Amino acid sequence: MNEKKLIEYGIEALIITWLGYLFLYQNYLLREWHRGLPLPGRGPFVLGGIAMGVAFFAYEYWKLQKAERTSGDEDEILPTKLDT
Repeated sequence: MNEKKLIEYGIEALIITWLGYLFLYQNYLLREWHRGLPLPGRGPFVLGGIAMGVAFFAYEYWKLQKAERTSGDEDEILPTKLDT
C-alpha cells in the first residue's frame, strides 16, 4: 500500500513540477517580455517548478507517515485509572 501511494505521489509531483515551471515562465513572459527582446533563460523557472514539485511530494509523504503513525496507535490498549 505504501509503495503504491509513493509512486502515485511521485507522478503527481512530476506533473506539478511541469505545470509549475510552465506557470512561472508564462507569467514572467506576460509581464516582462516584449517583442524583439531575446527570450530569458529558463533555468530559474525550472528550479522554481522543481521546488514546487519537491514541496508537494514532501507534504504528501509527511501526511502518509502521519497517517501510518496514527493508524498503529489505535490498536494499542492504553491503561486507564481503573486498571491500576
